[in-house]
Amino acid sequence: MLEFFQAPPEVPGIEARIAVAVAFTAAAAYYDMFNKKWVPNALLYAFILSAIAVNIAFFEEKVFMQAVAFGAAAFAVSYPLYKMGQLGGADVYAYSGIALSIPYLPQPIFGPAQQIPYPFLFSALAPTGLAFIAHMLVRFVPYIAARLKSGEVRISAQKAAPAALISLAFLFFIYSLSSLPVALPAHYLAILGFLFSALVFFSLFKEEIKESMIEYLPLSKIQPEDVLAVEKMDQKAVLRLRLNPLLDQGAISRMKKAKLKKAPIFTKMPFFLPYLLFGLIISILFGDMVHFFLNSAL
Repeated sequence: MLEFFQAPPEVPGIEARIAVAVAFTAAAAYYDMFNKKWVPNALLYAFILSAIAVNIAFFEEKVFMQAVAFGAAAFAVSYPLYKMGQLGGADVYAYSGIALSIPYLPQPIFGPAQQIPYPFLFSALAPTGLAFIAHMLVRFVPYIAARLKSGEVRISAQKAAPAALISLAFLFFIYSLSSLPVALPAHYLAILGFLFSALVFFSLFKEEIKESMIEYLPLSKIQPEDVLAVEKMDQKAVLRLRLNPLLDQGAISRMKKAKLKKAPIFTKMPFFLPYLLFGLIISILFGDMVHFFLNSAL
């Protein structure tokens, strides 16, 4: 069973696979940025079909089975998150398309061969996550700082408690690392510090950040696949109308029949696919970031 997950020394047609993954992810990222985060379904379906086609064109049984398994797993994991309003539908297809196109990447363009024991999609998600977190900090640190200065936001004991626990855990982790017989590289510590700072910031101000993304819209402007902020609504109404975060036409019709005038919608959620494109390209060019940092730390 474990042999199935062993990375092959070569992936047939890797150049064509990379071209498919980069071209379709770039097109989806363009629509995500410049078309109000609305990616055409035809483009997403074409991504999946092209990924399947490149596997057939460069057929090798084990690689084909790995690609299908990883693509299906990516869809199975991300689709429920989409239904809960945590991911966009286009994100689900992009994950699946990348996993189908490039199940493994034995060697980056500008780097040595790497025996990475997990699918290439995981490699792409590490720089994707760092870039997305950086974007969120650039967007929200000035916003929160201005609200703190004006007194609109205050740090209560209830807010501070989770951040304090995270800080204690991080200090214990750093203390444990300091007892190692080797000194950790500066870039390793910088990444850890960045992630810790981001975690503390978002734990302190997650409600304010979430609130800034919500807009109360008249029902006439609400569309299927809009994400409803159910926590901002009367919970009895949510149960009575069978409302979920991801709206469909039936839910919108039920809200209209109940004569609701407005509903809280997440209209200012950040785009994600441009950062997935960034992570994809970085990983193709330079290889697995986690592998690099772990090796540099040893």
